[in-house]
Amino acid sequence: MLYNIILSLAFTILIEFTVSIFCGINKKIDLLYIILINILTNPSTELINLLIKDSSFHYPIIFTIEILIIIIESLFYKKVLKEEKINFLYLSIINNVCSYVIGVMFNLGGGI
Repeated sequence: MLYNIILSLAFTILIEFTVSIFCGINKKIDLLYIILINILTNPSTELINLLIKDSSFHYPIIFTIEILIIIIESLFYKKVLKEEKINFLYLSIINNVCSYVIGVMFNLGGGI
């Protein structure tokens, strides 16, 4: 289980770091904050995902958690990022949708 959480965190950081650069985040401190915010939010999300993966309510719960994470991360972004030309809610949505979709594709391919 710990291996899955660490692997998920590493892939999420890689994906969201890359997506953030493509979205116009280029200050090193902002990219570091994005990494730190993911270290705060991703492990708990992945732990819940692993604990409920066989539940009939898996997808509604994960959807709800992802919405909460998008809101939480966008608030963190607004508070700490120095970039002023970025819509932080959109950045959070794009980052999380990309990492979720790539994660699902990776899992369907038998990666984890």
